[in-house]
Formats: sequence, C-alpha cells, structure tokens
Amino acid sequence: MISIGDNILSNPIGDALERQLEYAKALGHIDMIVYSPKKHNLQPKYYKNLSIYPTKSINMFSFIFDVLKITNDISKKKKIDVITTQDPFGTALAGYFIKRKYDIPLHIQNHSSFLNNPLWIQERPLLFNIFNKIAHFTLKKADRLRVVNTEEKRKYIDILGIKENKIDVAPVPINVEFWQKPPSDKDIQEFVEKYNIDLTKPILSWIGRPVKSKNLPYLFKSVFLVNKKIKTNLLIAGDMKNSYWNLEELEQKFNIKPIYLGLLTHQELKIMYYISTLYLHTSNYEGFGLVVSDAQSCGTVVISRNTAGTRDIIENNKSGILVNGDENEFAKCIIDLLDDNKKLDIMSKYSKEMMRVKFNRNKMFENIINSIKKACKKG
Repeated sequence: MISIGDNILSNPIGDALERQLEYAKALGHIDMIVYSPKKHNLQPKYYKNLSIYPTKSINMFSFIFDVLKITNDISKKKKIDVITTQDPFGTALAGYFIKRKYDIPLHIQNHSSFLNNPLWIQERPLLFNIFNKIAHFTLKKADRLRVVNTEEKRKYIDILGIKENKIDVAPVPINVEFWQKPPSDKDIQEFVEKYNIDLTKPILSWIGRPVKSKNLPYLFKSVFLVNKKIKTNLLIAGDMKNSYWNLEELEQKFNIKPIYLGLLTHQELKIMYYISTLYLHTSNYEGFGLVVSDAQSCGTVVISRNTAGTRDIIENNKSGILVNGDENEFAKCIIDLLDDNKKLDIMSKYSKEMMRVKFNRNKMFENIINSIKKACKKG
C-alpha cells in the first residue's frame, strides 16, 4: 500500500490506524509505504499484520524513487501479490512503475471527487491540472479501481472509457453501532459545561479541516442569515490553527462568534452530534462525506450542499436536505427546519434508522477487501 501523509506514524488521528490494522488482518499482511519528509525522521513501525515504512523523502519528486527502493527491499523478502495506492496521483504513479517492473497487479483508490473536477482544479490551477492529467494516465493503467461515490465511477466510465466491472464503489466503513449508542447525561453535561454551550438556543455544528474546499465563508454567511431570524449557537470542531480562511475576519464580517471545540475524540464528537439541532455541511465537493454519515447515524439531521459524496448518503427531504443554491437558500432550509420541530423529529428518526439499515459496517469492510483481492485477478 502506498499512501500520502505520515500521521499514521507520528500522530494517528481517529480510527485510521485501527482501520489499517483491520484491513491488514483480513488480507494477511500489508506493507504500507507512506510519504514522509526527511526532516520528520520517522522510523518504521511493525505490527502483527502491518508494517509501516516512512519514505524519508527530500521532496515529492524523490518520493517515487524512495517508494521503488523500499519496494525492492520488501520484494527480496517476500512475494508481493498486489499494489494498492491511496490516490490516483503520485502514489498511483509510483504504483504504475512497480507494476511495470515487477508485473504486480495495480489497484488504485480515490477517496474524493477529483477527476475533471473544476472546483478542485481551480484551487491550484497549475498543479492540479497536472495532477488531473496524471490521473487520466494512471487510472487507465490500473487492474482494478476503488471509488467512494457513484458519480466518480460514472466519470471513470464516461470520460476514461474504463469498463464498469473494473470499478468498485466502496466507501470507508461506518461504525453505525458506535454512533447510535447515546452518550450518558453525565458526559453531555460535562461537555456542555467545558465549552460553555447555551442549550436554550438551537445548536448548529460543523467539523472539518479549514481548507479552501470546505468553504467556511459559505458556512458563516448562512449562519449569519439564520441569526437574523433565529439566534443560534455555532459549534466548530477541528484543528483551526492553519486555516486557509482568516477566521477573525469572518467573525467580524458576519457578526458570529463560534464556539471552537478543537480536535475531538470520537466520543466527544458523538456528544457534539447528539446536542446539535442540525449539522451543516458546506463543502464545495466531497468524496463520501464521512462526517455526514456519522451525524446521520446519531440522528442529527444534516443540511448539505448537493455534492456527489453527500448524494450517496442523504435521502433528500427524508434524512436530510440537499441544497443546490447559494447561502440564502441554505439559510432558508435551516430556518424552515428550526421552525418545524415535528418535521425535524421525523427526519431525525428516519435518518438514524436509514443509516442502521443501509450502511452495514461489515458489508462495507468486505467491499473494500474484495476490491483489493479482485485486483490480484487483474480485473
């Protein structure tokens, strides 16, 4: 497995390490090569079924050569059955060279909605145009492909001419059972007191990385428009230290002072969802929208911009609301639900039951494992 980002070695967040250990156990063994800058000086880590190797690369250009070197060392000790990459760009390019050299089947994963996506390309036009061209090359060289939403699969077929039976739609498994077990009253009380949250007002919440694609100005303006009619609390979870957006400017411009929760554990996130009246999702594009699925599993009604990733999760006007328009339309949807407690309650119950029935964790896990195994058969 070739991956970008060495957090799994330096500071595992959420259940990423646990998930990789589970994949490794199901597959027999995974040798995971992760891009890691030389300055981090991270060391390999070894578990029963999982070995993680940092590339210690000088830069992204040397990354591919570092991957090939580590792969060569691994191949001297064992037979490699399949190479799987975590994106269709640099990791996939490294995977392609390994496929060529060792005649190993190539499995390429895509956790977002990248292919020919103008919203993504506009973020960094020069670099992402190059990435998009790389994806056009690598995806057609793969023996099997995994995407996390049905629209990306359709693009692979329509734009690249890839056969439908070579593409698996397999989102990250959702631990619905965990999210559906309510937190205790004591835990809720401690959480509310810790962050000084006023429960007499409707609570709107948001979680994510403050990168450009998450569109925080859209969030702030929408809540500003809501607050003109209904006073609310806005909870924001996540590491906001390196925000693409100037949060102070947004606060001043829209006269909003969010309650910043910082990085939360899954248990704390669960509490946030359970005390939230609505969860707001304002991303320009999305792969699958894991936070949307987590919120819905808790019975928290989600209002989201209509993106490929969220269309596969939200049943519009049943479990949540998909918004096609601007901030005015988004705010109107929030206000309409805040004004209709009966509808909100019906949608909350529907959301929770839908997630329990449609998103079985074991089945989702098997879909990912089977996608990788099928690559060994070269389609």
